Amino acid sequence: MACRRWAHKGLLLTAQLLLACWAAPTVAQPLRIAVAQLPYFSPALIAGWQGFFAAEGLAVQIVPCVNGRRCLKHLTDKEVDVATVADTPIVAAVHEGLPFQILATITTSRDNSFVARADRGIASPADLRGKRIGYVRGTTGHYFTDTFLTFHGIGLNQVTLVELDAARAPQQLAAGEVDAAGLYQPHGPEAMRLLGDKGLVFPAPRLYTATMNLVAKPGLSDPDAVKLLRALQRATAFIRTDPPRAQALVASQLKLDSKVVNETWELLSFRLSLGQSLLTTMEAQSRWMRRTGQVKGDLSPDFLARMRPGPLRALDPTAVTLVD
Repeated sequence: MACRRWAHKGLLLTAQLLLACWAAPTVAQPLRIAVAQLPYFSPALIAGWQGFFAAEGLAVQIVPCVNGRRCLKHLTDKEVDVATVADTPIVAAVHEGLPFQILATITTSRDNSFVARADRGIASPADLRGKRIGYVRGTTGHYFTDTFLTFHGIGLNQVTLVELDAARAPQQLAAGEVDAAGLYQPHGPEAMRLLGDKGLVFPAPRLYTATMNLVAKPGLSDPDAVKLLRALQRATAFIRTDPPRAQALVASQLKLDSKVVNETWELLSFRLSLGQSLLTTMEAQSRWMRRTGQVKGDLSPDFLARMRPGPLRALDPTAVTLVD
């Protein structure tokens, strides 16, 4: 009889535990967003700092990273759900067949700069022949460096290319590890600040507009995607309404010289879009990567298939200008 009573009590306890589990509220996991700590990505940074994601009903966890290439790796390694990244790393990742979708461009820029050391006998682009040229692999600065040299008739076999550290590129140029470098911002202004009268910036050919984009894992829901984009839309409105305040916030939070941020800001355009120009840029970079042996294969991937225009179109139909 005692055994029966214990068995009955055990069944009752199990049933109570099951009911408790069913009744317990489920806690939604925060949306993990990898955001590069660079002024380019100010809409995503400001959306987090100003609480715009929360205002849209999103619980988010911001994962800071040194640049967009690293942010995208967090996404493809399944460590985050959403990432901010420029076009060049996207192209390389699509060539690798890594799964993600492009939701929107949040910033466009023509502010890559080619900085050289005047004290190394460099006064014009022609003087770059035989010099050590720095670049940050797999970034917009890498593509810009190659484009700049090609524009000035300098073959890659006429220079020594040196890969720089994404976190220390300006310091490496200032320390003399390279003679010149193609840099994304704020590295260009920072390098000039460190070099002083030893540095010079060459005029950049207007051949390339860099794009900063929001990409997501394929399983992100439409409602969450729209909320994300609406929060970024609020951030771009904040930037346009009060540029000095936005610049001061970025400089303070990223611990950057305010002058460097102001110089960078002049060449950035903050607006949500998803357009044909991005597609054209990625196809051009695909040809460059194949020509220089950075990726395998002879064909360009279907970049249009990686774009997910639905959420942005639902928010602002005029922001999507893709030719499907």
